[in-house]
Amino acid sequence: MGSIPYALGRQLEFFCKKETTPGGNFGEAAQEYFVADDAAKITASDMNITVERLDRMDSSTTRSTIERVTGKQEVSWSCESYILPAGGSDAPDIDPLIRGAFGGEFGGGAAETYELTDGTDEIPSIHMARGVSGVFREDVFGAWVEEFSLSVSGGDIPKMSFSGGAMDYCLTGTSKANGAGSTSTALTVDGGDGVNFMKGSPVNVNATDRVVTGVDTDALTLGVAADWSDEDVIVPVFPATGASNFNGNPTAATAGSITIDGASYDVMAFDVTLTNGIKALGDGAFVAGATDYIPMVRSVSGNVTIRLRKDHLKAFSRRNKFVSNLKTFPATPIVVTLGDESGKRQVITLQYAELDFGNITIPEVEEAVLNLPFKALGSGTGKNEITFAWNQ
Repeated sequence: MGSIPYALGRQLEFFCKKETTPGGNFGEAAQEYFVADDAAKITASDMNITVERLDRMDSSTTRSTIERVTGKQEVSWSCESYILPAGGSDAPDIDPLIRGAFGGEFGGGAAETYELTDGTDEIPSIHMARGVSGVFREDVFGAWVEEFSLSVSGGDIPKMSFSGGAMDYCLTGTSKANGAGSTSTALTVDGGDGVNFMKGSPVNVNATDRVVTGVDTDALTLGVAADWSDEDVIVPVFPATGASNFNGNPTAATAGSITIDGASYDVMAFDVTLTNGIKALGDGAFVAGATDYIPMVRSVSGNVTIRLRKDHLKAFSRRNKFVSNLKTFPATPIVVTLGDESGKRQVITLQYAELDFGNITIPEVEEAVLNLPFKALGSGTGKNEITFAWNQ
């Protein structure tokens, strides 16, 4: 391997936090920073920005496309995590994203229960970053969780996944100062390296963290006055983290249980997805992309897979319950417990699930399988389609 470092997945650092100000004061001197406790463990992640470029289509003497016009930008992201219970007084490291999926404030610490909210201002915005120290960093600001899902099967470690959109994005690379500076806020980087920085880039120069508030070719405008020497290294900011920052060991698929209408079943797989129905407000004039978002109608659905045994058929056939010769669609409580150690269990409760019409899969020689898709409904005043209890 050469002397120039590569970005390796095993070295990836990931941070997430609930924003104090929606959008995290993106690109301003007061832009919010991460601290060590904002670090979280993930197994996969993605951050994307697209900027629409529209072909100019007015009259021309040539058939060639000569010019394009800039349209709207769109920011998206996704990530995946093991379920990492720590017990005691520790909330999960990925807590900001679970809160972003379910809703507002629920305290913190031991025996946390995430519940749904209806307020349009109670889906908090999130700042996330990922990268490899000394190589690169990506940030998304004003992020919202459109979809949360959890899946477990006999052969795989249970995982949670999150995805959504965001208001702003920045990519930060590395360079060196091209000349010394004293009190000026304009920092010139090595020729051609200005493309490694964007508005909002958090950089460390001369052992001090600063925010890039503007870029003009190879000149960076910093949010506060700065001092530096010629050849000072400019790198993305990464808070110091260690093993103590990350909570718990992954919950295994071999420990736990599921009940359907109060009866226990040996299941092959279970999954549930919460979709928030977020409407991004990005269609305004004179703005590049989304400036806010509104949670619309929520949806919670999933599937349970069970081997077909005589005493298991009732879980499947109860969708055809008849009362006075009329087909009814009863609410079916589904409770899933992950883990078997007291204080480190997670319990997913779907109190009012309606079983949809799945099928029985029959292979050539092996056991038949029941497929039980469901839609979780609310009851009464709502907000109770799903709860996710942590450290039980």
